[in-house]
Amino acid sequence: MSTGKSALVPVRQIAAHELVVDQMRRALELGQFRPGDRLPTERELSDVLNVSRTTVRAAVAVLERDGLITVRRGRGGGFTVQAPHYDSAEMRRELRRNKREVRDAFDYRVVVETGATRLAAERRRATDLAELRKLLKGMESALHTAMNDQSARHTTDFQTLDSAFHLGIAQAAQNARLLDAVADARRRMWLPVGAIFGRLEPNANDYHASILEAIESRDPERAAAEMEAHINDTRHTVESWLKR
Repeated sequence: MSTGKSALVPVRQIAAHELVVDQMRRALELGQFRPGDRLPTERELSDVLNVSRTTVRAAVAVLERDGLITVRRGRGGGFTVQAPHYDSAEMRRELRRNKREVRDAFDYRVVVETGATRLAAERRRATDLAELRKLLKGMESALHTAMNDQSARHTTDFQTLDSAFHLGIAQAAQNARLLDAVADARRRMWLPVGAIFGRLEPNANDYHASILEAIESRDPERAAAEMEAHINDTRHTVESWLKR
């Protein structure tokens, strides 16, 4: 009998509202709801998600606490999506203290996103390409606007479209587990890392067009290589910021 450390660990019960929170975060990451948008009502969310209104309230409380939505009570009230706010200076200090985690987050992104991009080039459908072209056009417009007015709202608008583009590629791979992995990888990176950027850089939209072109051409190796170069370009930008 082995005397090594057991691979078994206590099982944590997952509350229903945590599953709702995860779905709502995913919807925000996919750009289905953007800052300023009104979410469905409590009753509508309860019906769509097939959970009790009590569960919806618990999930909404978490999203409100995390600064992702505001809640207005009473007649005419509702849930409004907010851009998350962070203390960028404190976040930069935290990332400097955890450089290993930053490295691991980017490694994770490279592995799962290049894999998803490779499959997307092989499996993409016309509808996938149409949606990705729409998102690319939106990013071009959002970046142009942000370069002229570097407000937090415009930065968030671009980042929302950027996440939707990357997750759209994962959806085109037609693999639900890979889509989950890409969403998780981006969440682990952008929740802390995205906060250190007070403004967008002119190269924020680099590589996206070439990635889409390779996917459209059904060239999986070139698509994966462009995605890896894109992620590592972001990695180098973050590393340079942390050295300041």
